[in-house]
Amino acid sequence: MSAKRPIVPPPEPRSRRLRRPRAPEMRSAWLGMPLLVAMDATPAQFRPLRFDDDFSAQRQACAQENRSACWKDVPVGEHLRLSVGGDLRWRYEYTGNPRYGLEPQDRWGVWMQRHSVFADLQVGAHWRGFAQLASSHANGRAAGPSPVDENRLDPGNLFVEWRSATTGDRGIGVRIGIQELQLGSGRAIDAREGPNVRRSFEAVRGYMASGSWRVDAFAAAPRQNHPGSFDDARSQTEALRGIYATRTATTTSWDVYALHYENTVARYVQDVAHERRWTLGARAFGGRDAWDWNWEAILQGGRFGDADIGAWSIATDTGYTFDEAAGQPRLGLLIAAASGDRDPDDDRLGTLNPLYPRGNYFGDEATLGPRNFFNIHPALTMRLSPLVEVNASLDFFWRYSTRDSVYAPNGMLIVPAGGSDARYVATIASLGITWTPKPGWSSSAVVAHSQPGAFLRETGADDALSLISLTLQCRF
Repeated sequence: MSAKRPIVPPPEPRSRRLRRPRAPEMRSAWLGMPLLVAMDATPAQFRPLRFDDDFSAQRQACAQENRSACWKDVPVGEHLRLSVGGDLRWRYEYTGNPRYGLEPQDRWGVWMQRHSVFADLQVGAHWRGFAQLASSHANGRAAGPSPVDENRLDPGNLFVEWRSATTGDRGIGVRIGIQELQLGSGRAIDAREGPNVRRSFEAVRGYMASGSWRVDAFAAAPRQNHPGSFDDARSQTEALRGIYATRTATTTSWDVYALHYENTVARYVQDVAHERRWTLGARAFGGRDAWDWNWEAILQGGRFGDADIGAWSIATDTGYTFDEAAGQPRLGLLIAAASGDRDPDDDRLGTLNPLYPRGNYFGDEATLGPRNFFNIHPALTMRLSPLVEVNASLDFFWRYSTRDSVYAPNGMLIVPAGGSDARYVATIASLGITWTPKPGWSSSAVVAHSQPGAFLRETGADDALSLISLTLQCRF
């Protein structure tokens, strides 16, 4: 293999140089700093979806006269209690040869900011209102901000909830309004934490919890992100309905689910048509002794225009932790596959639709999406100290069907399918380190390198992709 030339970005015209952050964006970078300084060492138990936070630790500290812990679950009136909080995230990334050289080269990299604040109002024993505003900005992308880079100001959550008076893990409830959804391991429905703009839905969601079981049923439509303020809107072309059940057990827990997805303008290699697709899925996850596992399988059917849909996916993650060794290293092996279309000219669509999965599905470089693929992904995780974790991985990535293409995380085609009969797509190496200095704070650094395989090289995406990213995040 011939040596790749070094990445030396050429001079750019003045109109495309890195623009200086605007004053409002600079001010937003300091949003909530006085609150961070005043934060107590007794934090809430933060969850990926902030409306699931557990305030019991702060409530106990407040009862013990630790007044600085009393800014959660505060009485504000008769039968009214208020909690406030938010997220601050700053991220820098430099990508060499974006999308394997198919997109313009950023000169100095991309600086991204994402900030949010929320208010959670409890009314009596049954009612609740939750509002979360988010602001996301990005500077420096030569191709211009992507749809998940910028959203000046819009609600990520804005809902009303009724729930029965419950004790322990029993009860029923219903939630109506704008809300983030994240089910299971996020392979099918996720809030999309990795990109700069998270994903939310307009939804009605009912749930029931009893003992080891929880069942959710929902009808939803994704919110379409726009870069301005209060301009996001419900999708007029997509809809999602489903039921998702989880049974928690000591060794192996189970998720089972059934989903129905509809898109009036779905796009695949075959054509653009009305897609009606059902998904049946099951997930087994848990651990015993030094072993852990997370396995998931999906079957899909339905109609795409006049064609039948027949697709499937399987994803496995199995790990072994050496508890007695220094750093408690965990060796993991992830093996996954998703079907692709075998013949774009017949009356059957075989490409998996992953629906609304994690944004960085295969890693921080976030170039490849989970359609028409087969991959083997060994990984090593190790703790250098109680606060520092290192992870390293390799990902070997193939096309499952050589008649179908390679897709980006958002479902768009990276390159046309007919330009090559090769199967191998890329080899991705990644090394990351995460430092968690105190609860609520985290920082990470990632370096990744993706070497294009025969398929990408033969279709014109022949430059090696590299990534450096630095992230600092605070939740309060």
